[in-house]
Amino acid sequence: AFQGVEKLVFHMRAQHFVFMCPRCGKQFNHSSNLNRHMNVHRGVKSHGCGVCGKSFTQKSTLHDHLNLHSGARPYRCSYCDVR
Repeated sequence: AFQGVEKLVFHMRAQHFVFMCPRCGKQFNHSSNLNRHMNVHRGVKSHGCGVCGKSFTQKSTLHDHLNLHSGARPYRCSYCDVR
């Protein structure tokens, strides 16, 4: 077992070239992806909506949320063109 995420990341890079979350076991190919994922477990929500104040762990989730406020529907069905 490891005392901190940093030591686990160092071990994974040196021994296995895989970055695994110590809390849920999810694997990543880059340490930066693991570090971003760890915010989910820490409860860090640093991306806040300027309209309603709701916060999210990832910038992409905030971007999708903002579409609710703007009414944008950028995702289209590839079979029938419904958005």
